[in-house]
Amino acid sequence: MSVTVLALAKSFVMERLSAEEFSNAYMEIWKFERDSEILLKDDAKLSECLSSIFCLADLYNPESDRDEYELDEEQLRQKVSSLIANFTSHG
Repeated sequence: MSVTVLALAKSFVMERLSAEEFSNAYMEIWKFERDSEILLKDDAKLSECLSSIFCLADLYNPESDRDEYELDEEQLRQKVSSLIANFTSHG
């Protein structure tokens, strides 16, 4: 199970990391686990949750001139929190 990336996401939701720290670290660790085939060992619900968080982290843009589809720190935190809550309530 990919406890590292899930724990990282939970730390971000609890405001232990900034959005920039989170998005950079999350994407790097997720790619490593994907390339090492660690993610293949996760059940489908966890895999979907982690992949969705990856997509959100990729949409983070700290700049004020972000595109409409990009996320600021507050939006990212809310969306990641929602995904984790949905996963834990249905997991």
